[in-house]
Amino acid sequence: MKPSLRSTKNPAAIAAAAALALTVASGAEARLVKINAGSPTRIDLPAFGPTGAYLKISGTFEGELDPADRRNAVIADVGLAPTISGKVRYTSTFQILRPAELGKGNRKIFYDFANRGSKRILQWFNDGTPSNDPASAAEFGNGFLMRHGYTVAWSGWGGDVRPVPNAMSIELPIPTNLDGSPIAGWVLTELIPAAPTETRISLPYPASKTTAANGVLTVRQHESDARTSVADWTWVDPLHIEFPGPAQVQWIYEFVYEAKDPKVMGIGHAATRDFLSFLKYAERDDFGNRNPLAPEQPLRGGQGRLQNVEAIYAWGRSQGGRVQRDFLRYGFNEDESGRAVFDGMMPYATGSGGNIWMNFRFAQPTVSAQQHSRRRSPEPELPHSMAALHDPLTGETEGILRRCLYTDTCPKVFNIDSANEYWNKSSSLNHTDAFGQDLAIDDLAPNARQYFVASIQHSTEFDLAAKPLRFCQQPGNPLYPGPVFRALAVALDRWVGFGVEPPKSVVPLTRNGTLVPPQAVRFPRIPARAYVGWPPLPAVEFNPKAMNVNVLMDFSKVPPEPVGPVYATLVPQVDPDGNDIAGIRLPFLQAPLGTYTGWGLLKTEYGGANPDICGQLGQFIAFANTKAERLAAGDPRPSIEERYPTRADYVDAVRAAAALLVRERFLLVEDYDRIVQAALAKGTDLWKLLPQDSKSLTRGQ
Repeated sequence: MKPSLRSTKNPAAIAAAAALALTVASGAEARLVKINAGSPTRIDLPAFGPTGAYLKISGTFEGELDPADRRNAVIADVGLAPTISGKVRYTSTFQILRPAELGKGNRKIFYDFANRGSKRILQWFNDGTPSNDPASAAEFGNGFLMRHGYTVAWSGWGGDVRPVPNAMSIELPIPTNLDGSPIAGWVLTELIPAAPTETRISLPYPASKTTAANGVLTVRQHESDARTSVADWTWVDPLHIEFPGPAQVQWIYEFVYEAKDPKVMGIGHAATRDFLSFLKYAERDDFGNRNPLAPEQPLRGGQGRLQNVEAIYAWGRSQGGRVQRDFLRYGFNEDESGRAVFDGMMPYATGSGGNIWMNFRFAQPTVSAQQHSRRRSPEPELPHSMAALHDPLTGETEGILRRCLYTDTCPKVFNIDSANEYWNKSSSLNHTDAFGQDLAIDDLAPNARQYFVASIQHSTEFDLAAKPLRFCQQPGNPLYPGPVFRALAVALDRWVGFGVEPPKSVVPLTRNGTLVPPQAVRFPRIPARAYVGWPPLPAVEFNPKAMNVNVLMDFSKVPPEPVGPVYATLVPQVDPDGNDIAGIRLPFLQAPLGTYTGWGLLKTEYGGANPDICGQLGQFIAFANTKAERLAAGDPRPSIEERYPTRADYVDAVRAAAALLVRERFLLVEDYDRIVQAALAKGTDLWKLLPQDSKSLTRGQ
């Protein structure tokens, strides 16, 4: 398989396009064959409310695919995978949380596309603490999904996830050439060290040979810098190399080598499809094992079909969001009997690309194409939009929903992005054309919505403090989107179940000046400062060149090379405080205590004079407490006392902002109460650091 200029020209996509011409579906040749469920664990917590106790069921499932079936032929290299009786086999893992009494649930599934095998939906829907094996009250948080009666499900789909306890992993076949010899090809991997001692690089695939001639190691400070060769690196084994230290922290070490034995990564999509189709429609597997969700009396679904659940919804963050777009664009929402699998999907933090680097030879699904790391990875390519549109730069017509529209299996879709995705993943192309002009996205794709949550970073956990960051210049951004996810989950359920139209798409627009080129952003000049309650902090840098551009790439080269024009990639305009103007503006953004950005910059000791973006993190830049403090620092932003003369004034501002979001259906009443209570309890000290916080560093960057 030879990759080429755009993702739709890779062999898997060519097969998908050819399949669209077929008018007769082949037989049912892709399915879950056997489910191996362990003994259930009963969990009963007060947060579950009237739904009562839940059962946690974990296990594995085995599936088989007919590589000739049009629904599977889109999978790269599936025709070269080993077969048994003409079928390609795989084994995956799963976990289910379901009401102990199914009749007390709502007979709907919320499926979490596990991010790199980790379970995350309880963090952002329930405000729970992170866990891959949830059991405690803290891990189930406020119980939102359980109170609403949802079954929650996970399964393994990422073939590069290590099979460790409680992580969702999958065993995939290794294809060979037609003569049975190993497949080899050039592969690129990167290391961005977090410490000078990090001098070992793990490789995604085994080397075809461990000789000095097989591989080139380079290093550079910025993504756009020229590569400098690193001498005296050595092979540790076929999956690791080492180079002389010390490593340059946060610099980009890139290794290109010939690898062998790719996995048929695209089978992960089919495994998700067939697992959920089994849960939705089947009573038993081929061996007589009962479906964990099969009720005594199945429901009468669409066209009179019997089914176990009324609907399946999806959510996933970052990688778990991008994989949903890829799942749809290759047509996997149609099961082997022509039925829809997902009824609604909520991908979050995706950016504009139609790909996850998954349905390719030597794919690396874990990789995320960002401004400072892995920028030239197959991700931001076409399709950019939900609707099928003509792209003037390539001449192609493509859209994420194109194939499901053909088979009448499209779900309702809420695509949600943070501010970080505009700077890091060219999100503006979700709702503009190649030249940056607004698209009428709700008219072009009536079953989809695009929502922008203003001024938030890529990923913020519940109750995260605005702590100093290890590699970034300013404290982290504490704005938390969980309440928006809950409100949109309710809106999605009403849209699917009752036809209640959700809010229109909310995105920044070029026509009203809220979406602009990065050099046109009017970001305020914020000086160095040492405000009471905060550690001394440097002046805030703004580098409009520190954004990820979207350019046509030649993926037949390793490393890939730019070969064509650049798409117009735009970013949100800001108000005089530096906060995004457009989008869903959370209550603590509408009643601000500082500047919140979805982007941050590397500290100069790591990023130099013109630093790159600091990963997927944003920043919080607190206002001065008083006018005198502000004037002494030379800060142009009004102080807290100038904005909110009394504590009650601040609480009133938060209350009004939260009430507005409730009316707009982006906030539930229960979250209105929580947010107002937080404002009452902490006032304008909401984000102030405790003494131990100002000295500690947040996880990650």
